[in-house]
Amino acid sequence: MPVEVVLEMYGEKGLVLPFFTGHVARGLLLHIVRQVDPTAANVLHELNVSKPYSVTPLSFRSCSRTDSGYVLDPAGPCFVGFRFLKDDLASYVLKFFERQNSVMIFDAVFRIASLSVRGKSYSDLEHEAEAVERFRLIFKTPTYLPCFGSKYRWMFPDPVRVFSGLMRVWNTFSDARRFSKEEFLNYKDWLTKNVGVCEYKLWTRLAVMRERKAVGFMGWASYEMKDLSNEWGKVTVMLARYAEYSSIGGNKTAGYGVTKFRV
Repeated sequence: MPVEVVLEMYGEKGLVLPFFTGHVARGLLLHIVRQVDPTAANVLHELNVSKPYSVTPLSFRSCSRTDSGYVLDPAGPCFVGFRFLKDDLASYVLKFFERQNSVMIFDAVFRIASLSVRGKSYSDLEHEAEAVERFRLIFKTPTYLPCFGSKYRWMFPDPVRVFSGLMRVWNTFSDARRFSKEEFLNYKDWLTKNVGVCEYKLWTRLAVMRERKAVGFMGWASYEMKDLSNEWGKVTVMLARYAEYSSIGGNKTAGYGVTKFRV
C-alpha cells in the first residue's frame, strides 16, 4: 500500500539550508532507517534499481538568504515528506519516532511537533478511480523524464511518457492488479490517440545538490481525455492519483518530480 509520512519539525536554532533540499530529505530518511535496520537502509540506497520511495524537499520559512542557501527561521515549522510504495517501509520511520522525538539536520536539532500518515491501497486506488474529461497535474519540484539511450532529458510532461512511466512503477510495486506487456503496449497506443495536453504553464529550474546539478520543469499541465468509456480512461486517473505517492520522472528519491493531482 502506498503511504506518505509527513513530519512537522522545529529547529532549535537557525541554520543555512541549500536552495534545493531534496537530497537533505533523502539523507534524513536513510539515516532514520539506518538507525532501525542498517540492512534496509542499504537496500534503499542500492544503485541502478527502481526505488520504492520518494521524498519531498524541506519546506520552511526563511529569515534571510546567503550565497549558499536560505537561513531557517527557527520560530516557524519545517515540513518534510517521505513517500513509500510499500507500506512495510513506513514502519521504519514510525519505529524510529517511538524511541525519540528529534532528528539532527547538519548541526541542528529538530524537535518533532507532529507526524501524520496517509495511505491508499493499490486496490482502492484502482476501484475508486473514475474517468474524467479533464484533470491537472501540478509539478511542485523540478521534474524531468528520462530519454533512454540519450544524454538529454525530456522537459515536457508528454502524456505517453508520463503515464506509461507511472504504469511501469505501478507494475513494479503493486500488490494488487498488474498489467501485462500486451496491456502496456495497448495502453500506450490508447494514450497516443486519446490523451493530450490542452493547457499548461511551465518553467525550468536548476537544482543544485552539492556537486551535482540538474534542470527540471515546474508548474502545471492540464490533460484532456477522449474515449472515456474505455477502461484506460479510468486507469489514467488511477495513475495520476498514484503519482502523489510515487512522484514522476527521474531522481525522485532526491525530491524531484513531486506531483499533485487536481480535477
